[in-house]
Amino acid sequence: MRRLTACAIIAITLGIMALSGASAQDKALQKVRLAIGYIPHVQFTPLYVGIAKGFYREEGIDLQLNFGFEYDIFSLLAAGRIDVGLTDSDQLILAGAKNLGLQAIFQYYQKYPVTIIARADSVKDPADLTGKVIGTPDLSGASWIGLQIFLHHYQLSGAVRVEKIGYSQEAALRSGKADAVVCFYNNEPIELRAEKVAFREWDVKDITDMVSASFISSEAIIASRADVLSAFARATRKAVAYTEDHRDEAFQIALAAIGNIQKQDEGLFRQRLDATCELFVHPKGYGYLDLDRYNRSIAELASLGLIASVYPAERIVKLF
Repeated sequence: MRRLTACAIIAITLGIMALSGASAQDKALQKVRLAIGYIPHVQFTPLYVGIAKGFYREEGIDLQLNFGFEYDIFSLLAAGRIDVGLTDSDQLILAGAKNLGLQAIFQYYQKYPVTIIARADSVKDPADLTGKVIGTPDLSGASWIGLQIFLHHYQLSGAVRVEKIGYSQEAALRSGKADAVVCFYNNEPIELRAEKVAFREWDVKDITDMVSASFISSEAIIASRADVLSAFARATRKAVAYTEDHRDEAFQIALAAIGNIQKQDEGLFRQRLDATCELFVHPKGYGYLDLDRYNRSIAELASLGLIASVYPAERIVKLF
């Protein structure tokens, strides 16, 4: 997921309801407006599957997907312009410290997806990054927090040069503009491997228990639409399970929904889907909201100085 701002919204609403035979005249369905701060992508395959297979309709939901790089999910929820947003849970923790009245209703990623990759010709282990440049897409958001966790764990805080490079991680690594870059487990490393680029990789999920992307809503929307949001969670759980168990079919549904993937790129996108599916798994089931883990994550961000103090996870987690 990416850091989002409020202006210059670019919205793409997927016209994939036809895949499930949905009717715009079906008055029995409850509309759920879901915003995602990114482009249509294979990492959101369960949503396409849930629509195409009718899982949301079975729960009485007309799910409307809206994509845009510049969505401010928190502001849209506060204004009631959307019902659900997909965002990074570390950002939700920061919002919870400000009492913004937002809560997770379904855990999408159970494992933290941020990873650090470095040029293999100059970096053998994290200590070799001392004095070198690490490029990060932004100085906020999940990439930034993941980098802080990595630097703290390997005692590199203050020992490296951190530069904002936007979403040009692969180019920065290839050109030597950066010795290492912050990216996502289910994206850039897959392409670099396909191109046989030699690199070292450290997955932040291996060194932290930090919570990751979740579907969130506002306390006001939850209070007025708890039954609908609970139905959304049930349908999404079924959609994730179907994606995991019918990977080939799910991928074909994603290709049809996204619509602009070139034939020669399908192999890469399939690998991205497989890597994404690794992030869904939890011993207690898909979508499971682990209060203990949230409490540990809150404590970790407090220890890093990213929030002033700890607070109870119940403030930002809604269990139906």
